[in-house]
Amino acid sequence: MSSGTHKVVVKAWDSSGASGSASFSVSVSTTSGGGTTSGGLIPTPPSTAKYFSNIDQMSGWVACSACANNTSASSYWYKQWVGSPSMDGASMQTYIKGGYKTWADDLFVKTLGDQTWARHIEFSMNFLWNAPKTKQANGAYVVQAIEFDARMIINDFKYLFGTQCNYARGTWDIWSNTGWYWYHTSIPCQKWGPNTWHKVTWYFTIDNTNKYLHYVALQVDGVQYSVNKSMAAGSVPANKQFLIQFEQDTDMYGDPWYLWADKIQVALW
Repeated sequence: MSSGTHKVVVKAWDSSGASGSASFSVSVSTTSGGGTTSGGLIPTPPSTAKYFSNIDQMSGWVACSACANNTSASSYWYKQWVGSPSMDGASMQTYIKGGYKTWADDLFVKTLGDQTWARHIEFSMNFLWNAPKTKQANGAYVVQAIEFDARMIINDFKYLFGTQCNYARGTWDIWSNTGWYWYHTSIPCQKWGPNTWHKVTWYFTIDNTNKYLHYVALQVDGVQYSVNKSMAAGSVPANKQFLIQFEQDTDMYGDPWYLWADKIQVALW
């Protein structure tokens, strides 16, 4: 579609000739090599939605390196209520450093209890990063990837919405719960530079009847991208749990870098 507002009408007929129709508006802002970017892909949560706001300020975060893709960082930590840099005066600072010429990941996890009634998840996070050395000699950033995840366990099925901006490959990736691999979308990774705030919002839905998770749409700094990819849920020991997490990945040289997260929010309905 060209840029602007368009009205889409869908009409269907049954075998007797009876028909019904529905319509909706689509506002297209730009196009890119990674697919169409448009507004209206991420809905406004209904008034009945349950919000978790300023999750970065909540207690109970867990930091883990060995559980992040089975890699172990030589050093990683987090610190809350950081005054600067921050957007609201209380950001969460995280750190990653690999071994000598070694890739490393770390994961920061916040469990939010039994929310298994929800079938819609809207997860947003503001962040910036910086490092003692931000680039290698070849011009590549020391950041390998930045990951943003939400996970719902409903009885014995796991709906892990794993997403990452893959600096190394240059794409946004989503996680396969059954295949255990990153699926590379056509959406380009923005490869954000250091010391600038950005905001990422993901919208996911769960089909617990057919055991599928649906990556619906992504918004980066106000620009929306259609993902529209369904994947099968994974099997796990029975539980009822919801959590969000984010991850730092450093490059093959193990270079250290910092990330500041702020105004982390989840809406469920």
